[in-house]
Amino acid sequence: MSIQDSQERQLLITLENIKRLTPRQQSMDSIPHGEFVTMFVIHAAMKQQEADEQERGGPCRGLMVSRLSELMQVSRPTASQMVSTLEEKGYIERVMSETDRRVIYICLTAKGQAVFGSRMDRYSDVLAEIIDKVGREEIDQLISTCGRLMEAVNEVRPRVMGNASE
Repeated sequence: MSIQDSQERQLLITLENIKRLTPRQQSMDSIPHGEFVTMFVIHAAMKQQEADEQERGGPCRGLMVSRLSELMQVSRPTASQMVSTLEEKGYIERVMSETDRRVIYICLTAKGQAVFGSRMDRYSDVLAEIIDKVGREEIDQLISTCGRLMEAVNEVRPRVMGNASE
């Protein structure tokens, strides 16, 4: 086995191990991991939008499903299905644009914010302990490295996927 093969193998193992770091098991009072991630993305986007809108003096409208699909890197039908599931549970609501009736925004409801906040509090406690054990500097390095890795993947993936059909 060459050094390159060994490094590729170790990279795959490391990526799988990182994927396993996020708890996916749900307890009786919890929501499925995929729903939590969707709510996290909606919450983060709304917080950013609130900050932007406050600077301009306008209201926070919410997030369009098309933008959610971009942020989560899933198809629009998949994002729409996630939204429908969360809406059925009362965690999000769809709000029609006041200026264009064709545009629908999604927002976390009070119930959704409460469920999300409770789960995020538990994650925050765990993450704070991990940061203390590993150290802020190493965590910052990990975040930076993961960002560079994502840039490389996003650059390579279209080229590789384009060649797969040839």
